[in-house]
Amino acid sequence: MTTTTDTAAELRELANLNLRHELIEKAIEERLVALRFGKGVQLQELGAALGKSESQMSRILKALEKSKGVVVTTDKPVAATAMELVRQAQRGEISHEEFVELLKHWNYDPQYKTQGEADDWEVVDNSFDAVYHAYVGLDLLSDEEYEEIERAAA
Repeated sequence: MTTTTDTAAELRELANLNLRHELIEKAIEERLVALRFGKGVQLQELGAALGKSESQMSRILKALEKSKGVVVTTDKPVAATAMELVRQAQRGEISHEEFVELLKHWNYDPQYKTQGEADDWEVVDNSFDAVYHAYVGLDLLSDEEYEEIERAAA
């Protein structure tokens, strides 16, 4: 019976990782187009940032142009941690809907707690601490949204 539970949890995590991968891939595509066509960044520089050759970057950008036409440009970076994502939402750099969706599918680090007086002050930037901070400290999430994110992260 524990195998079924473990398998179900692993399948949920796989689905969450896939959605996060798709969101990150979309953000990378948007950034590429914004840098290349909005700011005129050279193919060599783009390739160096992604570990690809100039010719690979050319093919990638041509495919993006062909498949998507004009891609909406964005200057927002993809957050590296959940807390960074919270800060982007606080500054209005991402839409509220995107913020909530990303938090639902985020790959959170464990919340580490130690024995001592500083326990209440410890925050792990890529843990569920960030969601709690967005909910309680910044009032960026409604009760329902917080509960949805909590269920999705479980």
